[in-house]
Amino acid sequence: MVLRNRIVEESTKLFFQKGIKSITMSDIASHLGISKRTLYEVFCDKEELLRECLECSIVKADEESQLLINESKDAIDAMMRIYAKNLNDSQKMNRSVVHDLRKYHPRLYKIIEEKQKEEAFAFIPLFKKGEEEGLMRSDVNFEIVIWLLKAQFKMLIEGDFIPTEKYSIEQFVSAIILTFTRGIATQKGNEKIDEYIAKYNNKEEIK
Repeated sequence: MVLRNRIVEESTKLFFQKGIKSITMSDIASHLGISKRTLYEVFCDKEELLRECLECSIVKADEESQLLINESKDAIDAMMRIYAKNLNDSQKMNRSVVHDLRKYHPRLYKIIEEKQKEEAFAFIPLFKKGEEEGLMRSDVNFEIVIWLLKAQFKMLIEGDFIPTEKYSIEQFVSAIILTFTRGIATQKGNEKIDEYIAKYNNKEEIK
């Protein structure tokens, strides 16, 4: 189990940094300092390994988000912390990851997409909490806005017409999330968002 966990952890880093297609099982074995035979004794092929890497990444991201929620002062604070984390994660990931997943592992792409949909709706209780705190609007259907948010990210990832030569993916991610957050926040909530952004832009530690 220790070896299996190590393989998943290091393979995830390689896939996310270099892209999926460019990384072979030989590359992974060499990186880990083990033989290909040992690697294939643990995972029968690259698809099985990739699936476990992605599933573990989703679980880890959900756990980290839940930890941020538990440590936050209120719903806006939690959302902005999660926003900063997601923006940081997107900057570290190779842009070819999603493209490679869709093109070369379509069945796996569909499975992961469904899991991500389930995870997204886990945030509805947080939005409800924000409504109770007077930070989020009471006239918003949170389930609908989550679908709209997901649609925007899907368009960003899959759309060839996005002018990435002019604006970075990070700029698009920032615009999408801030527009979404501001749209569901009350005036009081937006004031808190402004405070958070000021701290983030000044590179202050968020406490």
